[in-house]
Amino acid sequence: MQKSKNTGYYIWCAVSLCFMFLFRVIVPPFAGITPEGMTVLGVFFGVLIATVATGETFWPAVLGLFALVWGKFTTGNALLGTWFGNVTIQQIIWVMALTGAVTESGAVNVLARKMMKLKIMQGNGVRFLVIFFLMVMVCAALVSSPTTTILLFFPIVDSVAEICNIKEDSDLKRELLLGTYIAAMGAYVLPFKGIHLSSIALISGILEANGLSFNNTAYLVVATLVVLFFVLGYVAFIRFVWKTDLTPLKEFSFEKMGIKEEDMKMNKRQIILLCAMLFAIIFLLASMVIKKGHPLFDYYNRIGSTWIWIVIFGLLSMCRDKDGKPFINGVKLLQSKTMWGIVAVAGCFTICGSAIASDDWGIKAAIAGVLNPIMGNSSWPVLCILCVLISTVFTNFTNGMPVSFTINSICIPLAVTLQQQGTVCASVLAVASILGGMCAFMTNGAIAYAPLLLGRKEITTKFMWTKGVVTNGIFVVVASVLCIIFGYVFA
Repeated sequence: MQKSKNTGYYIWCAVSLCFMFLFRVIVPPFAGITPEGMTVLGVFFGVLIATVATGETFWPAVLGLFALVWGKFTTGNALLGTWFGNVTIQQIIWVMALTGAVTESGAVNVLARKMMKLKIMQGNGVRFLVIFFLMVMVCAALVSSPTTTILLFFPIVDSVAEICNIKEDSDLKRELLLGTYIAAMGAYVLPFKGIHLSSIALISGILEANGLSFNNTAYLVVATLVVLFFVLGYVAFIRFVWKTDLTPLKEFSFEKMGIKEEDMKMNKRQIILLCAMLFAIIFLLASMVIKKGHPLFDYYNRIGSTWIWIVIFGLLSMCRDKDGKPFINGVKLLQSKTMWGIVAVAGCFTICGSAIASDDWGIKAAIAGVLNPIMGNSSWPVLCILCVLISTVFTNFTNGMPVSFTINSICIPLAVTLQQQGTVCASVLAVASILGGMCAFMTNGAIAYAPLLLGRKEITTKFMWTKGVVTNGIFVVVASVLCIIFGYVFA
């Protein structure tokens, strides 16, 4: 059995490597694409095939980057400068390390317990669902990890079910689990922290290649509203469409959870780490609203969106606790918490995406030539709907990250054209592709943490292919409508 698995694995490895290194040799340039453009196409498809077929991200991206050098697209030194010189790539490295320290400290666990103590949680089923799912959303945004959030809140769901006498084989228990899972998409709402920075790096590269910049404010506002209204729409379906009996949730009482008083208190280290991360988030949120010409604008612009994380990380590494031990082990955190596979694949697809969107290599014109007969002069609404729908459908059967990269590489250049005409904000399309690529729970291959939901004994095939499908439909409608509206608002 193991030999069979390895055989299939190496076959896909060979196919992907052939695309990376031999595509430009075997396939002659066509449709106006330059030889260097053929190198980019080969690397793009090769890395995409490898990530989808093998589930790996690090080695396909690293070899893909080398293939760009081998294929004469760029020099080795220039490629390294573009890769590690990218601001968003640097952000991924430092933010993962700092948020990893906060998560590891247990600060968010204590915060979640404190939230469960809120009196507003008691006495009403609908209100409990809304507040509980919003708690999940907020905690997910803080830790930037849906996996961590789900692992934290699923046991809380079990505790609530036990207190309220909710049976395991009941739709209410299943709906609580699925609702917790989708609320964890709050991890993707901040444009300066989280795994989705890899997609934002790609989109930023495409925008910069066309003389534009990524609109962080637009992404933050629209992404937050999409997840919020998605959760609220899901609760509305539970109450008014599926008519689930929410009476048991009226019996919820925090006191019955048996949480000890000492588990409700943060220690000094947890408080400092949480406050440090919140300070960085507030600092970046403030920079979005400070206008050019304001006395603080130059100050914020000088520090930027990456150095705030680096300097906080450095200060925390400098501090010592009362026993003389480092407050955080900076080197260890950078080694263990930074996901280098994400750093590599983000760098590879960012460079390829920028090349695809550039007029220099002929790829953009070739794609336009293929899509024009199909889409013609498609309007912004059509582009948003297609982006959300395609991302959501495909991500439920294969990993959402390569899906997002592919959609962005094709659709963002089209959105750029509309922005240059002064009609829409192309950055809003990032919400459609990123959140669409992360609304994944129908199959175990949908996303890395999908097995956390599908592996639960309460979750049945019937539930997933009825209410699960409807839940995806709720997202498609909410995301499409909001992206269409705010694309015009932020123009």
